[in-house]
Amino acid sequence: MPPRPFGLYVHFPWCSFRCPYCDFAVTTSRPMPGERYADAVIAEIRLRAHAFRGRTCATLFLGGGTPSLWEPAAIARVVEEARALGLPGGAEVTLEANPESCDADRARAWRDAGVNRVSIGVQSFDGAVLRKLGRRHGPGDAERAVREVASVVGNVSVDLMYGGRRSSVETARADAERLVSLPVTHVSSYALTLDAEVLAEEVPFARLARSGKLAFPGDDEVVSQGRAIAAVLEGAGLRRYEISNFARPGLESRHNLLYWRSDDYLGAGAGAVGCVRTEEGGGRWTNHRSVGPWLAALDAGELPTASEERLGPSELANERIMLSLRTAEGLDVAWLGPDRHGEVAALVRAGLGEIRAGRLRLTLEGMDLHSAVAERLFGSGGG
Repeated sequence: MPPRPFGLYVHFPWCSFRCPYCDFAVTTSRPMPGERYADAVIAEIRLRAHAFRGRTCATLFLGGGTPSLWEPAAIARVVEEARALGLPGGAEVTLEANPESCDADRARAWRDAGVNRVSIGVQSFDGAVLRKLGRRHGPGDAERAVREVASVVGNVSVDLMYGGRRSSVETARADAERLVSLPVTHVSSYALTLDAEVLAEEVPFARLARSGKLAFPGDDEVVSQGRAIAAVLEGAGLRRYEISNFARPGLESRHNLLYWRSDDYLGAGAGAVGCVRTEEGGGRWTNHRSVGPWLAALDAGELPTASEERLGPSELANERIMLSLRTAEGLDVAWLGPDRHGEVAALVRAGLGEIRAGRLRLTLEGMDLHSAVAERLFGSGGG
């Protein structure tokens, strides 16, 4: 069997402002040393490439932060470095962007740099919801950005967020209806998350909610908003291929599918995460989240790793269960082993899953309880 491909993720941490719900590794410091940052990213990729020797880079994802603020010449250099890792011509190269840093001229520069897919952080088309999320763009800015970028790049994904202040089933449904009238190929629809156990760091919204100074929709309301969005998107022909992701047929995010299929990824940049698996187990690293320590390590010729996690067979098996059950592909029941077949049958009887072509796939109700369902199958081993 040939070696499995891997994805390359590059994190660009600069933003024009920091949203009050964001726990990503971002900074608003100025100036942005774009060329120096590109030099360091390329240096890190070369240092880490030995762990992927003999394998081919299948996708490149430039995330953030707001990498649409990065100079196109720097983006082109990173794309060329990915080509040196075997990234084929025509392979998916995604750039994340915010509406206020999107227009046709920028899109042409990104396309010329090698970008062929743009993911735009719209979040909502409702002015009141956007203001309560702390976003700087308005509904018209978002629609203009989608149309202009799509006219140049073609393959445009949009992020929607529900469960925020002033949001409702009606605003969620209206967001989805406006979105499907636009030339989009892919939608990521996420609930606002303020759970301290999930967040990488405390954010202002979480602190204010905990102190009772801000109120957000309850769990049942959030579920209803997510279902309203899903119904509109699926009704417009966007297939739900993962719990939070919908796509036109054949235009699923190939990079994210690598994650959900438990493939490996080389993460470079401040705050980036990477993962490599072997027959004996695997390992995951997380880079320094602050640009200063990250740059200092690379200036010294060292890897900018802040922490590492060793993954044994049990951890890898549980991760595969968790990730596979997020997708429409589901989980191979035979891989689970016979000791878990009784639990699988119980999930099916409860209406949380169904078996198709030998794979366990979650129902709509099962997706709403994904983590709890997956944990019922943990500890199975697999092979």
